Parts: sequence; C-alpha cells; structure tokens
Amino acid sequence: MAASSLMSALAARLLQPAHSCSLRPRPFHLAAVRNEAVVISGRKLAQEIKQEVRQEVEEWVASGNKRPHLSVILVGENPASHSYVLNKTRAAADVEHIDERRICNAVSPDKDVDGFHVINVGRMCLDQYSMLPATPWGVWEIIKRTGIPTLGKNVVVAGRSKNVGMPIAMLLHTDGAHERPGGDATVTISHRYTPKEQLKKHTILADIVISAAGVRQKAGYITPVPGGVGPMTVAMLMKNTIIAAKKVLRLEERDVKSKELGVATN
Repeated sequence: MAASSLMSALAARLLQPAHSCSLRPRPFHLAAVRNEAVVISGRKLAQEIKQEVRQEVEEWVASGNKRPHLSVILVGENPASHSYVLNKTRAAADVEHIDERRICNAVSPDKDVDGFHVINVGRMCLDQYSMLPATPWGVWEIIKRTGIPTLGKNVVVAGRSKNVGMPIAMLLHTDGAHERPGGDATVTISHRYTPKEQLKKHTILADIVISAAGVRQKAGYITPVPGGVGPMTVAMLMKNTIIAAKKVLRLEERDVKSKELGVATN
C-alpha cells in the first residue's frame, strides 16, 4: 500500500528539539497515599532518560550505524492530537481520514515505537518483551525511578483506554519475575460507568492512584501538569526509537547471513 495514498508522514530526527509522538496527551496524575504530597518532576526524569538515549545513540552512530529517524502518522481531526504532534515537529502536512487500527497494524511490529501493533499489544499482555506504549511506560518509569513500591500494593487506574489505561494496569499488575517484569500490584480499573461511591471506596483503599483528576489533597506523590507525564511520554518514545533501530539492524544482519549461507550451500 503506497504511503502517499494513505497519509502524510511527519519526520523528526532523533533527539533534536521538537519531537513528536502520536499518542494523544492526557493530563495524568500519579499519587501514592501519604500525609503530604511530594511533587515528582516528570521533566527532570525525562531529561535523565533522554540523556541516556542521547549517549546510546551517539555510541550507536560512532559504531558506524545510521542515525535513527522517527516518522509520525496522525489519524483523524482531534484538536489535541494535532496540537501535540505539530508542536513537537514544527511541521505538518495534510492528513487523510483512515482507519486507525488498520494503520497501526500496517506498521512493522519491529518499528512500532508507539506499541500499538496487535503483536506488541499481545506480547505486552503475555508479559513478554515488546514495544511499550510511551505514556504507560513513562508512568511505569516514574514509579520505578522515584522508588515507589508496588509489590502487593493496591492501585487504582482511572481510565480504560487501550493506549493508556489498559497498558498501565497491565504493567502494574503483572508478575515481576516474568520476561517483562511487572509491578505485582493489585489493580482496579475505573471508568465513566464506575459509580462515584464505588470509586471513592477504591481510592480510599488505594496505595497508588493514577488518575485524570487532581488528587493533591490526598496524595503522597503527584506529577504536575504540565511537566509530569507529558515529558516522560516523549522521552520513552525516543527510547523506543533507538530500541527499534537496533532491532531492525539485527534482523537485517540475520537476513544477510542467511542469504550468504544459502549461497555457500549452493
């Protein structure tokens, strides 16, 4: 399928200013119940991660490999999505109306830095190594790098979207001893049909709350908006980009060796 007949692609060089990702920005807060809220700087953690990626990329390029590039496909007319992508790339093109799931599955799973391909989603649900969606991975990294314990803890995730809420719940509740370690937490997912009185009961019992609503009054840790999960989303997207570049190169090298072996045996 010709890319020009389906979409306009936005290209951004890795680790230059104004990067983009196709996740719609969501003002998520993360809280662990304490008496007084501690604000977690997502920007600071994101800078740490981007510095790690920057060093990894430079080592990669210094070894003679091509510098990774990231292309973005924006689907639909959602204003928040448009603003998010355009602000990151500083450039835009016409976007056609196309089926979102069709496009997600048309991208090679090995190059799927958003983690939206059905294969990557399946591998994530099976606790296997995969490309993780950037926002949930960002939340997971905030929890780990801040040292918030999750083993045996009660967690409430407000929201059940396939791009954010569901992956966050998967990362938090799965087995920490598996191939892709999880948080070993007990997770409750709430959504728009969860009765308010039930949601209140769950949040009172929760050790950690990941919510689209402000929870500063009852929070132990909170990520601000802006400057919380948003910068982490972009940082984890950069992390996925270098992972994808290395994976694709390994596959190409394997194919070359296979062809050479085939020629040798003939």
